[in-house]
Amino acid sequence: MIVITCAACDRRMLLPLSMVTGLDRRLDLAGQVHYELSYTCWCGVPGVKLVAGPT
Repeated sequence: MIVITCAACDRRMLLPLSMVTGLDRRLDLAGQVHYELSYTCWCGVPGVKLVAGPT
């Protein structure tokens, strides 16, 4: 599970898939995979979480 902290309401919670609104896959210069998850908090504010991919 992925833990997020909302910047607006300062609520810390687990990120369920129902809150994810977008997913982007990125490569850094070292060739490592990172995922950018876009989500909407329970309070209605959108956010982004950067997650490292498998190594």
